[in-house]
This record gives sequence, structure tokens and C-alpha cells, in this order.
Amino acid sequence: MAAIGGLALAGAASAAHAEPVTLFGYILNASVGGQYAPSYEGGKSYAWFPSGSLAVAKPWDFDAFSAPDDAASFALLNTKHVQFGAALSVRENRNNDGVLEGMRSIGWALQGGGFMNVWPTHYMRIHVEGLRGATSESGIVVNSGIDFVAHPNKWNLSVGPRYSWGDARFNGTYFGVNRAEVLASPFIANPFHAGSGSHTAGIEAMAEYKWMPRWRLTMNAGYNRIIGNDANSPLVRQLGSVDQFSVGAGVRFMLSD
Repeated sequence: MAAIGGLALAGAASAAHAEPVTLFGYILNASVGGQYAPSYEGGKSYAWFPSGSLAVAKPWDFDAFSAPDDAASFALLNTKHVQFGAALSVRENRNNDGVLEGMRSIGWALQGGGFMNVWPTHYMRIHVEGLRGATSESGIVVNSGIDFVAHPNKWNLSVGPRYSWGDARFNGTYFGVNRAEVLASPFIANPFHAGSGSHTAGIEAMAEYKWMPRWRLTMNAGYNRIIGNDANSPLVRQLGSVDQFSVGAGVRFMLSD
């Protein structure tokens, strides 16, 4: 880990004086980091996961606000009060070991769709994104939230509530239990059908420090409670927990040549 950190610092020093990589006037804005979160959604054991995102924007939008739980995005419309465009996300895989013995394993899921931001004021953002699984699962999930944003000195700060909804395919993939899984599981005795409905509700907070002209240090913390029918899944009620906490840290940077 020390060697990786040293390489990151050296890269930042040289990138501060380099020109940003542009394509038709747009820049690539990337972030990489790590998240400490439940080992599977609904679980009560925790693990570290890699995290990252990629956004395409105009150079003057490098410091435009985005929350750590936003999907990667490309804005097709970008005005002072409204933005919308394409969104892309990757959902972590789920293994079938430990308490999940007998459950089907779920691979990394690529999700695509769209997003919209509405800014009623300079300090408040309403965000909605709809994503459909293209690999490993084919369900639809809608994530929404409100962020209250402040910019004191070299900081970008935000906090706000979250809510998500999943259709029957999405909820069934991650919270349903079929008869074959019941027979293979040493822990679960009855199948469970997870229909469409509310998925989670919670809160997300972020602090970002403007370290260098093209580099930002980020920290975030979140809490989500699994709600609706998903909360009744034996994967949550019996083997896991409805309370889901996460913390993370990373860097965000403008790609330079």
C-alpha cells in the first residue's frame, strides 16, 4: 500500500503542470478509491471493495458537484439548473460461500441507463438515475436523493437523504431464494419471492478537499436501511441485517497528457 501511495503522489505532482486530455473540448474526470461496506447487500459482515467512476465534462465543470454514490455519467444537457444524460454503473459480485452457501453466485453486473439533476438553488440538488442490468442481472433499479451542498474555502461538502426502488427482477436477483437454493442451503428453510417495490432508504455524506489544481481528495460515509419486501428476505432478516453502513476514501482527478 505504501508503494501505491508513493506512485499516486508522484503522478499528482507532474499532472499539476500538464495539459488536460480533451476530446472535442471535453475532459475526462476520473476517481478511484476504496469502500468499506457489507460483503453483500443485506449482509452483516464487512469487507473492502474498490470503487471508481468516470465522467465526461467541459473543463470548467471539473469542480461541478457529484456525489460519491452517483453512477458514471455523460451529460447530454448541462444548464445551470438542469442536467441529464447517460449513466453507467457496475454492481459488485456476490459469492456463495459462508452464510451464502447454497445460494447462486452473482457476477459483476454492468448497468446502463440515464440520470437527471435538478438544482432548485445553488445549495440543493435533486438527483434521479434509472439503471438496467446488462450482465449477470437484467432488473431495473431507480436511485434518487437530495444533496445539500456547501463550498467553504478549499472544501466541497454535501449531505442528504437517499431512496431506491427495484423491479421484481432486480429485487429477485439479490434478495429472492428459490427452492433449489433452499435445498442446497444449510441455513434457509423456506423459499422467498421478492417482488418489485422499495429497496433502500438512507443518507450519504461527502467531504472533498481541493488538494491541487487537477486533484481532489475525497471522503464519504453512508447509511442505508433495507426496506419494503426486501427487508423480509431470509438473506437479510435471518443471515444479515437491514442496517447497512459504508465509509470510503479516494482521489478524483482530471486526466492529463
